[in-house]
Amino acid sequence: MGRRPSENFWVLECANGHIQHLVKAQTNRHFYGHACYSLDGKLLYVTENDTVTLAGKIGIYEVAQGYQKVAEFDTHGVGPHELVMHPDNETLIIANGGIKTEKASREELNLDTMRPSLVYLDRHDGRLLEQVLPQHNQMSIRHLDIHDNGTVMIGIQFQGAPHINVPLVLTHQRGDSELKPLMMQDNQWYCFHQYIASVALDSANQLLCVTSPIGGCAVVFDLRTRKAIKTVQLPDCAGASVLKVGSDNNCKTSSGFIVSDGQGVLTTLTLDNQVNPNNPWQIKVESVHHKMSFDNHLQAL
Repeated sequence: MGRRPSENFWVLECANGHIQHLVKAQTNRHFYGHACYSLDGKLLYVTENDTVTLAGKIGIYEVAQGYQKVAEFDTHGVGPHELVMHPDNETLIIANGGIKTEKASREELNLDTMRPSLVYLDRHDGRLLEQVLPQHNQMSIRHLDIHDNGTVMIGIQFQGAPHINVPLVLTHQRGDSELKPLMMQDNQWYCFHQYIASVALDSANQLLCVTSPIGGCAVVFDLRTRKAIKTVQLPDCAGASVLKVGSDNNCKTSSGFIVSDGQGVLTTLTLDNQVNPNNPWQIKVESVHHKMSFDNHLQAL
């Protein structure tokens, strides 16, 4: 997906990287860097911007027609970024960042009056099902992941003054009136420098990994306690994805995440819950250097 901003996206053959489709945005549209498939793989939903009105849009592209655009929905906000499909395959969940951006320069035009929101749409007809605003209007909702039970994991990029300490990782379930923050020790979110780049969720083990390239760290949360359990210093880290590393016949005994950075390093965070019952998650950190650097996101296939 093109991002900065881009009027193209590409469909690649995963085995060899060959381009299967090059898709160009319609007139007065550009892409916002994220997309998701319907669970049956028949439709691709893409976050877009109307460059005239600056209204957020969801473009719907039909796979069987060579990724032709067949419909468009309103996101009921501006600056939509990541979107995910609910496990019910009926509901689109969209992170409206709330920031109006000038196309050529990417200048942010409305930081004082921005209105971010988390939006749920009916994926078939675009009906607005639910919309929730964060506690502060400068908490730009940017990145999402979703639990098997439908709980949404939310990563924030805060656009307010540097001294303001707001929660940057939150959750939401349908019907809740507010976003619920996870907990950092002493409620100190400053290690992220107000910027969450990726969220990656292990539903089976109730673990969440978030990254911050500006803060130079990855943090793992235990969703059962809603507390951070480990902070790992990783300069310029951004991409994060679940890495399955082991199980037994009864339950998973270990889990892991893989984290990428712009300096050409892939780091695995292996978590084991069989080491010490009083400290149930022990984390092993291993890094491997590559000849290439990595951009903001990873996706498990």
